[in-house]
Amino acid sequence: MTTPPFDIRTLSGEEELRAALVLFRRCLHGNPPSDEDWPLAYGSFDQATVLGAYDDSGVIGTLTANSSVIALPGGKVVPMDAVSRVGVRSDRTRRGLLSAIMRAHLAGTSAPIATLRATEGVIYRRYGYGVATRSRTTKLDFAKARLHDRAPVAGDVRLVQDKEEIKRLMPELLRRFGTAHPGGIIMSDGFWNMVLHRQNGSPGLVVHEDGFAAYGVKEIPGETYAYAMRVGHMFAAIPAARATLLKFLLGIDLVRHAEFDGRPVDEDLELLLVDPRAVHYSDYEDETWLRLVDVPAALAARVYGDAEPVVIEVVDDLLPANSGRYRIGPDGAERTDQAAQLRLGVADLGAAYLGDRPMSQYAAAGLVEVLDEAALPAADRLFLLDRAPWCGTYF
Repeated sequence: MTTPPFDIRTLSGEEELRAALVLFRRCLHGNPPSDEDWPLAYGSFDQATVLGAYDDSGVIGTLTANSSVIALPGGKVVPMDAVSRVGVRSDRTRRGLLSAIMRAHLAGTSAPIATLRATEGVIYRRYGYGVATRSRTTKLDFAKARLHDRAPVAGDVRLVQDKEEIKRLMPELLRRFGTAHPGGIIMSDGFWNMVLHRQNGSPGLVVHEDGFAAYGVKEIPGETYAYAMRVGHMFAAIPAARATLLKFLLGIDLVRHAEFDGRPVDEDLELLLVDPRAVHYSDYEDETWLRLVDVPAALAARVYGDAEPVVIEVVDDLLPANSGRYRIGPDGAERTDQAAQLRLGVADLGAAYLGDRPMSQYAAAGLVEVLDEAALPAADRLFLLDRAPWCGTYF
């Protein structure tokens, strides 16, 4: 039998949710949650809808959609599904099951936008997801790194090192600062309780009135009183908060170097330092994969730059109601009967939606069909931001 029948339904109760999580972890060649770990994992479903696909052998596929929000260009924050824990049992792959689960989620959600973090880069374009934000790793050599005298340091910071207080404060701080940047999201308290309980090493949390940084410090193997720092989260609502947090981190004794995970691609920390060679950037990665579930609502929700309006034609084979032509200008976006100037698929519109790259770059790569050459410069100015979008939260 090549295509077994199956049913897809919303899961409820600990038994069904645990079975779905076991399946997902096995898809990643991981271990099922232990009895000790399960309460935290169960709590991470506190604002989630979980789909399960079943046949006569039990659960064979799953998807979790966490109810979240995302910050858009212009500052508006709208509902968003953070899609995670997607998996199909290895003896049921390549039979259309994943497509059916993805369709069931997209047809059933009321959120205008969905995002995910992709385990593989070739899977999710077929479901309308495009890379809307990217990140990179930043490494600092503490022997060379020192802020210059004109760095905009301002305000006091408070250091928290008690693990339980860090666990209590982090979700609150992320609700406050997580959407300060276009592309930022807010995950649930249950999600963060699970993540923070897994962290190892000596933790630290430094809080500024306009931002915070969470980090861990570990001894460097083979060396005495020499430590490496890993900064897992740093959010700053204003430049002064970033400079002040950085000054504090650079002042921690015995640390040789620090690695900042998943930073914005346009965050130039070397501009704050006396020696710019103290900074090294590496590991550029795709971050947010974004899917416009309701194209009219999503296009109308963000703010655009100052340029002549452009008419784009969107093609969405999975959700045909989204297909059509849209007039986009400084005053907003709406459906139109006017002739299209640019044509693109919904995955490429999702990639361009937050302004990560100019529309002309997608056109040069063959991802946008140009019907009117004059529209490209205007589209660049309409969609592009003065800073790169960024999320900073992995889920």
